[in-house]
Order: sequence, then C-alpha cells, then structure tokens
Amino acid sequence: MINLEAFLKEHDIYFELYHHDPIYTNEDAVIMKEEKGFTGTETKALFLKGKSGNYYSFVTFTTKHTDFKRLKQVVGEKVSIVKSAEMEELTGQKAGAVTPVGYEASIPVIVDAELFEQEKLVFAPASPDQTMVILAEDLKKVIALLGNKLLIYNDNLKEGELR
Repeated sequence: MINLEAFLKEHDIYFELYHHDPIYTNEDAVIMKEEKGFTGTETKALFLKGKSGNYYSFVTFTTKHTDFKRLKQVVGEKVSIVKSAEMEELTGQKAGAVTPVGYEASIPVIVDAELFEQEKLVFAPASPDQTMVILAEDLKKVIALLGNKLLIYNDNLKEGELR
C-alpha cells in the first residue's frame, strides 16, 4: 500500500483529508460527514479474490448491492470478498476501512461506471480514522498514475453485453 496523501500531493491532485475517531460502518460515516461538513458521494471498496488467486479492488456506492455475476463478466472469473484476516495480512487494512486505490500495479481496480458521473467521491484511505475526498473526474487519472488496470462495472448492461 502506498501513502495516498503523499502520492496525491506529489501529483498535484486535489483531495480533502479528514481525521476522526475510527469508523467501520456506513451509519457512522454519515454522522462523521455531517460533523465535518464535507460533501461527496459515499463509496465502499471491496477487496476481492478471483478463483485464479488474482486480487481486485472494487469501488461502488455504499448503498448499492453488488452483483457478483456481473463482476464475473467484468473480470472473467468468479470473485469473492477476501476474508478479513487474509486482507489485513496482505494490505494492512481492516474490514470497513478498505481503500479503493493505492495497491500494487498488479491489482486491477474495478469502478462502478456511475461513480464517474458524481462530483466528489468519499472513501477511507486504508485507515479507519481518516476519510478522503477526491474529484470523481480524477479517479481514472489516479488509477492510471498508479499503474493499475481499470475495469468498468456497469450493472445497466443487457445480458450478453460486456463492459
């Protein structure tokens, strides 16, 4: 995992960083957001593992149900959420505070297509006591600069269509 704050500063990418008591639930995140007074679309990141053993980061809306059949179509293999102990050992992150970006380049990042239509995105930068806000339009740039492959998740496609 990289230090996302330092990386964004180095590349002159706009971000907001908020420090607070640790939060692990969407409800706590909403309360903290109101207390700190920032705006943006709340996201959730899932750290996934494919049948092949490959890892993926998936970012979507906190309120959206994840269609694992659609994810299989996007990545080309069945995926499941990595167990907490394995994720913590690999990334140092705890469940509930998973970052969407900042992984080694070999880990593709899957992004819900609708997130790109938002103004700002809110997420945990791999720490439960921090919240980061970036411009949605910068997400593709961040992923590209990190060297991760970008995959687009679109749950509005008709059966048989890919990406």
